Amino acid sequence: MSTHTTGSLVPIRGWQRTYSGKVHDLYRPVPGGAMAGMDTYLIVASDRIAAFDHVVPTFIPDKGEIITRIARWWFDRTGDIAESHYLPGGVPRDIAARGILVRALRMLPYEVMVRGYLTAGAVRSLGTLGTLDAMPYDGAIEVGAKLELPWVGIAEKRRPGYPDIPIPWEEFILRVGESTAERVRVLALNLYRHAHAIALARGLVLADAKLEFGTDMDAGSSRLILADEAFTPDTAHYWLSTDYRAVKSGEVLPTPEALRSFDKDAAQVWLMSPQSGWNAEQGPQPPALPAAVVADIRDRYLRVCEMLTGERWPGR
Repeated sequence: MSTHTTGSLVPIRGWQRTYSGKVHDLYRPVPGGAMAGMDTYLIVASDRIAAFDHVVPTFIPDKGEIITRIARWWFDRTGDIAESHYLPGGVPRDIAARGILVRALRMLPYEVMVRGYLTAGAVRSLGTLGTLDAMPYDGAIEVGAKLELPWVGIAEKRRPGYPDIPIPWEEFILRVGESTAERVRVLALNLYRHAHAIALARGLVLADAKLEFGTDMDAGSSRLILADEAFTPDTAHYWLSTDYRAVKSGEVLPTPEALRSFDKDAAQVWLMSPQSGWNAEQGPQPPALPAAVVADIRDRYLRVCEMLTGERWPGR
């Protein structure tokens, strides 16, 4: 019974691993343990980083602890908008900094993307596919473009190692029903607007975010509950508000370089560069990240964490 932390394996007494994702490992209580029989899970964040649906063979020091701290912080600040699966406390001491206890849910097999602005990835998608989240888009196409209204897209989740598949909103309605689709849309928009305002007050622009929802395990329950992570740099894109203002004022051109992305896009940018020698479409696993890129990614994650929480990271 173990979990990946920085890449090594450590035992977790009373818990059994049931699933390993790209970044997180999921545990259930073992029979006879302190939490045996409870509908709870333990989610442990590793220092792994994923890009283009592949796990990069390089660990980002402290990343698991950073995203766990951010996720907890956001769960505490979005509870008045949406109930979440987060259960404070109960995490074994040896992984307390990178683990959270959550309630079991019946997960909706969809990822909800809420966009307030066009990121570099969204612009690439529009240039390649001509659509945004499998839906027509006729607005401005440039990095940093603010959408007239926040955009909600849907992607069908697939098994690990395979990319999620964007589907048109009309198809989502056919699959889940108009009532559920509308509740997902409204809740996602409310969460994004709330989080965007909080981030902006702390000097960050929350460009977009991926959200996941589930419902209670009770039969017949339809109440939507926020699950997975909440607005971490693994699932959201952040810009510095000072950078964004410089772009919007015309001081600098609206390029990805001008709007530095404080999230995992720093890994994707290097992997797409000639220096990596890697092509995501060819299928092989990505190469290891250089030490300078690793340090840069860690610094960007820490910058978001410190700006949001207002707390200095130990040793910084």
